[in-house]
Amino acid sequence: MKAAGFDPGCISEAERKDIAAFIELHIEQGPILEDAELPIAVVSGITHIRQTKVTLTGDSNHAGAFPMDIRRDPMAGFAEVVTTVINHAQKLGRPAVTTVGKCISDPNGAAIIPRSVTFTIDARHPDPASATLLYKTHEKMLVEIAARRNLILETQVQIDLPACLSDPSLVDAIDLSARAAGVKTMKMASGAGHDAQQMATICPIAMIFVRSEGGRSHTPEEFSAIEDIVAGVTVLAGTLYNLAY
Repeated sequence: MKAAGFDPGCISEAERKDIAAFIELHIEQGPILEDAELPIAVVSGITHIRQTKVTLTGDSNHAGAFPMDIRRDPMAGFAEVVTTVINHAQKLGRPAVTTVGKCISDPNGAAIIPRSVTFTIDARHPDPASATLLYKTHEKMLVEIAARRNLILETQVQIDLPACLSDPSLVDAIDLSARAAGVKTMKMASGAGHDAQQMATICPIAMIFVRSEGGRSHTPEEFSAIEDIVAGVTVLAGTLYNLAY
């Protein structure tokens, strides 16, 4: 940076204040557009994302010699937490989602009751009020299960990105562009985080989704048809034209 004439000590001052709007074109990363047989979606908002690291601690003992009724087994607590939080999201229905994607058992032995189990809970909802209720419910579930099983509970929120609603005037501009181009669309919330979520701190944002085949993303199988990509580019170009002129 110094060689290019920049001062690393002034990074915090490098903020753009001349951006009227930020519109992001992105693949959907899910199956909703494909199920609806539509090429394009107008994104109503970006979901709240909270990732929490959870550790349940008990007593490590021999798997055969220690009776079930006096165990402090964090793996049993972990199993109950997983089914409870995931079943809760299923009961709430779309667009609530909860994922337990990482788990570390210590010690990790076949014939050993673990001393501790550390895992993650990724929970998301695009509606701010519903997201807050979802996270409070998870906290109550964790406390109740840990207490009933006599386990020590530790939690640490590692990522907490609030929901970000699209600007209504930008959504209208995208709708107008799509109608003018004869592109059929639907409105939907984004279940993934995006650059637009960060840009929303300095300007109005909106997004355009392009259909993903099979809802695949972040994998070599990720694919969007050329005609869908062209539809997305066409709607984006028309939107930018409408906003500019």
